[in-house]
Amino acid sequence: MKRSPLLSFAAISLALCASAQAATRPAYGGTLRVESSASLSSLDPAQEGGLSADAGLRSKVASLLFDGLVRLDESGTVQPALATSWRHDADFRRWEFVVREGVKMHNGSRLDPRLVVMSLAAANGAWKVRLAGNAVVVESESPMPELLAELARPRYSIVGRGIEGALIGTGPFRVAEFQPGKRLLLRANEDWWAGRPYADAIEITFARSYRDQSIDLQADRADVIEVSADQARRAAQEGQRLATSSPVELLAIVFLPKVQDQRVREAVSAAIDRASLHGILLQKQGEPAASLLPQWVSGYAFLFPTARNEAAPQPQRTGSSAQALTLAYDWSDTVAKSVAERVAVNARDAGVTVQVFGENLGNRPANADMRLVRVVLPSARASVALAAMAADLGYKEQAQQIVAMTSPESLYSAERALLRDFVVVPLAYVPEVHALGPRVRNWVAPRQGGWPLENVSLVLEKP
Repeated sequence: MKRSPLLSFAAISLALCASAQAATRPAYGGTLRVESSASLSSLDPAQEGGLSADAGLRSKVASLLFDGLVRLDESGTVQPALATSWRHDADFRRWEFVVREGVKMHNGSRLDPRLVVMSLAAANGAWKVRLAGNAVVVESESPMPELLAELARPRYSIVGRGIEGALIGTGPFRVAEFQPGKRLLLRANEDWWAGRPYADAIEITFARSYRDQSIDLQADRADVIEVSADQARRAAQEGQRLATSSPVELLAIVFLPKVQDQRVREAVSAAIDRASLHGILLQKQGEPAASLLPQWVSGYAFLFPTARNEAAPQPQRTGSSAQALTLAYDWSDTVAKSVAERVAVNARDAGVTVQVFGENLGNRPANADMRLVRVVLPSARASVALAAMAADLGYKEQAQQIVAMTSPESLYSAERALLRDFVVVPLAYVPEVHALGPRVRNWVAPRQGGWPLENVSLVLEKP
């Protein structure tokens, strides 16, 4: 019987659709090659946070190796992880978590709820953590209304320690090889409680400049690279596949204790032209900032004026000489270098001479009067983020009070108080930008940044 042309066309169409679906369906296998400008000397998530140059990278790697009781999804909503359910009392001082059963750690052992207790107690000495049957109880003298968001931070990961202190997690990947400061090779965790990741392995190369990363992506030596804020627009115009977060990284000046004259700190803050920093140096990526939290998190950042304050008092001069300061930035960060140099130009208008120089801030504190730092947003929840940033900046007592705040009004007042002495001078908030190679599939960029690598698959070469 002669086949109808229409039936033939329909059959061909179905075949093409099936072929297209097969080509885009996530596939298991392959090694995802990732490059970073920062480097790590340790994989311990307890060191997460702070003002070190590797803080952002540490958080990303921790999310691949370790799990917490809960996690945040791409939209910032709390989801179960090692805890399957939870409840709290009326004033949020006592929380109870049911630990997931049957979870395997990377060494093949079963997750013991006692390890959860030890991990959480070590992460926060102000908590009382104990077992209650098959549940873990966390208690505090002060209310903890945002405890779930706090527990989603990497520092509250559940971590065991093996022979010679080796870290053991339950995350989607396990360590296969670690060369501190150079390279990290991860293998897929076949027994991950949430299902095996698609990629067989992830190879992370450290300390690669933005320029070298770009070259490696073009030469097919990398699949995921970082793109600096000042190059993001150009990369998009050149047709690169970009994954961009909301503004999640704060560029700020931190004065060291040796600069005791508040008039000097205030003069430098008032002289900074944040509009030019944002519009010219950062190519309009992110937003100018005079606050610790970005607008999308707090909702009140617009209340902190970002314009130059020509009426601010200038420091007194000795004779005809201007006040002289030194400003250090991370030597490997080209954006930080440009921003630091512009700050020096602005400060001169306020009668403050600033000498700029680069140092390896990832390994040692700056030998300077001020530091230009990048502070990674610790959480998408305002109170958790502000409390963590306050603690990292040295305001420990204020941090303990902030974490219990829930109203925007109280958080705004607390943030104003943190910035009142001008020890910290926010400059701009920038997004995380990654360029993706042609092999990468299913990358869903979380609004708050990070590496969703457990969901990424690769287009594999045909045998």
